[in-house]
Amino acid sequence: MKKGILFLLIFTNATLFAQNEDFASDRPGLSDSPDLIDKNSWQISTGFDISNYNHYQLYQISTNTLKYGISDRFEARMDFGIQYDPEQKIYGTSGPSFGLKYLMLKQNKLIPKTAIIVEYYTPPFASSQQASGLATELVFSHEFKNGNSLYHNVGIDWVDVKGKPTLNNLSGFSYEVNETISLFIEVYMYHTPGLKTNYVSDLGITYQLNKKLQLDFAFGSDLVVPKGNLYFDGGVSYNF
Repeated sequence: MKKGILFLLIFTNATLFAQNEDFASDRPGLSDSPDLIDKNSWQISTGFDISNYNHYQLYQISTNTLKYGISDRFEARMDFGIQYDPEQKIYGTSGPSFGLKYLMLKQNKLIPKTAIIVEYYTPPFASSQQASGLATELVFSHEFKNGNSLYHNVGIDWVDVKGKPTLNNLSGFSYEVNETISLFIEVYMYHTPGLKTNYVSDLGITYQLNKKLQLDFAFGSDLVVPKGNLYFDGGVSYNF
């Protein structure tokens, strides 16, 4: 298991949270950032998310995100990946999904930077795990003068528009060790009506090698039933 995780960490990549406006990284795990990449620039990321706490509530053994800066206020994104259902022991596709991020408010004193993300999940090419879906999320962050930041996400996801939506609520804190390394801690709640509510926490690190390349890793667990509910995600993001 350790060798497998190490292999995935070396040869795959994912976007974890980074409150760095110059990098503007979102991650496919627990949180999203209101920061946007520069106008007319691209960001690519790909990786893994071995958890049941993402949009699809399945292991994402390959996650791939391509983003494009449309303007100072808009950012387009496309997500696609390969997922695995550990209960049914079958593989399938996640996405492609297409989305937009709109920067509603810039940070101003006590007013946090605020953005909204809207995504459309297309039916998969060949899988019974996912139908058409929709998701929307409000994302907030407040960055302090020392580079540390508080952030919050609240959203609703219909991965299957015919099914019940999942409500999610996340709060986190990012600590800037120096210009290249940041640490973060998050507490996450997601609830599907009629089913149980999950409370999750994670710890992670981002390491920005340069202005174009960032590495990251996170691990966490279910707070209510931690036994057997550990998860990992990590990888690399590249701006070009």
